[in-house]
Amino acid sequence: MMTDPNSAIPETAKPRIWRRYEQWRGRRHEQFMARHAHKFARLRNQRGFHRTCVALMSALLVTLAGAVTAFFSQWFFIPWLFGVGLTVALLAVLRVITGSVGDAPPSALDEIQLAKRNSARSIGYLVVFSLMFIPYIVLIFFGSKDDLVDGHTVYATAILLVTLLLTGGSTPVVLTAWWLADPDPEDFIDPPAAVAESPTQIREAEPSRPSD
Repeated sequence: MMTDPNSAIPETAKPRIWRRYEQWRGRRHEQFMARHAHKFARLRNQRGFHRTCVALMSALLVTLAGAVTAFFSQWFFIPWLFGVGLTVALLAVLRVITGSVGDAPPSALDEIQLAKRNSARSIGYLVVFSLMFIPYIVLIFFGSKDDLVDGHTVYATAILLVTLLLTGGSTPVVLTAWWLADPDPEDFIDPPAAVAESPTQIREAEPSRPSD
């Protein structure tokens, strides 16, 4: 049995249900690509990737601002829900315009795409790991200040935790999209409509000379 070089699990150690899951992922990826192949055509270049990533990071900043506001105001949910909704929508757009590189099965990617995605996921793991200390530091701070932590503080800390998880989870998608290069222009060139005419056809098409 051939070993998949893109899989960390040996082929002999994969249960049948896992192989079926990988085949299902491959079919879903092909269906996704066929369904969204012609959407957001103007964003399917490096400039479009960068613009969408900047918009996504701006949405995350709005979400983070709403989470911080939760410690001081009950009206935090207006910017927070707006930021979360915009973030989810932009993540969907990034998935479409990048060809779902962030969650495509390894067999559907080339070596460069796979290397970029693996690097982005490694950095994303470090980002999530680091951000998770912030809510606990907040709880430790308020817990050491007062004997009992106010329920609103715990609620706001949970909102902050969700926001930081969303930020860390979006990091690999943003990095992968930012690192992608422009698509190959040859992929968008239509095949010629007709084959070049042969010399015989050209001679036949030439007007005949009048006889003397």
